[in-house]
Amino acid sequence: MGKGTLYWITGLSGAGKTTIGNALYYELKKKQDNLIILDGDILKKLVGNSLGYSQSDRKKRAYYYSNLCKTLTDQGISVVICTIAMYDEVRDWNRANIEKYVEIFLNVNKDILMKRDRKGLYSGQSAGKIENVAGMDQDVEFPKNPDIIIENNGTITISDCVNKIMEYKVNVKDTFDRDVNYWNQYYLRKEKEIQEPSDFAKFVLPYMETHKKIMDIGCGNGRDSIYFSQNGLEVTGVDASEEAISHLNQYNMKNSMFVCDDFVTCKALYQVQYDYFYSRWTIHAVSEKQEGELLKNVSSAIKKKGLFFIEVRSIKDDLYGKGTKIAKNTYSYNDHFRRFIVKKELEEKLEKLEFEIIYEKEDKGLSKTTVSDPVLIRIIARKR
Repeated sequence: MGKGTLYWITGLSGAGKTTIGNALYYELKKKQDNLIILDGDILKKLVGNSLGYSQSDRKKRAYYYSNLCKTLTDQGISVVICTIAMYDEVRDWNRANIEKYVEIFLNVNKDILMKRDRKGLYSGQSAGKIENVAGMDQDVEFPKNPDIIIENNGTITISDCVNKIMEYKVNVKDTFDRDVNYWNQYYLRKEKEIQEPSDFAKFVLPYMETHKKIMDIGCGNGRDSIYFSQNGLEVTGVDASEEAISHLNQYNMKNSMFVCDDFVTCKALYQVQYDYFYSRWTIHAVSEKQEGELLKNVSSAIKKKGLFFIEVRSIKDDLYGKGTKIAKNTYSYNDHFRRFIVKKELEEKLEKLEFEIIYEKEDKGLSKTTVSDPVLIRIIARKR
């Protein structure tokens, strides 16, 4: 499932956010169904009366909007939002956390805003009747690098504004699409018959009880998911490879569900409570930032005393340092993304999320094949 796009329309009161936002929504609706519009006035009602209009309350409200939009776009729903939210840190958060983000700034001269003043905010503030009006007695941070600037001073039509936005090519962040392609090609080349379960799957099975829920994070060809299902567990397998998931879904296996999605951000799946999470060779396949998000999602979705099974490639592995360095402990080697994990750092991250390490090992011989014997880290962590 692809991510939705967030169209973040910002500007002061009277800039035309709602008018342009609605026009954009109806134009986009002609081409896609998974789309909603969120207007600032409606959103304020959702937040309720707990937040006022001070700088701190406005910022809290803006972060609420951002998190709501991320939740929706992560589930493939595009969002048009009309909001003032004039804070650099909020817009920076959007860019860092929302994969498809378009920032649209409606710039309008102050004298024109004063004339429009449909809500009476500017006249009320000038008369001393209203306080905390953004752009008047309350400072704002105008966007410094918006994707689109529209000078909406009355010299451009609504249709032209919408066309300008529609013509913009959304810049999708590099979320290791190259490796999604790598794994799609990998599973196309490999035989599609179900293989033997991994040594790690066999190792952790005795820690599990039948009829419990487990998520296999980055399930790949599903050999371990199927092994768990055959041993009485209720399995959800998630992987970004369409090739792997479409093949697995042909089997219609009992007690198994396979989903093609980004296992870091698939919020809908993490709303379920699981007894176990299983992550074999997946944490080292994402960035450190994505790892942090993944661990938090697991922590929130695992039951108390639930077990988290992890196997990852260690920084002590022979492949460490080979290829092109692209980040800390991270290399591109043979067109394949590899990040190498420091065992102590991973353990500390888990402990901060209230996991207790009940088993740990770092060594060769844990997943030996005829062509390689990597240094791996094995961890079993129990949620406190």
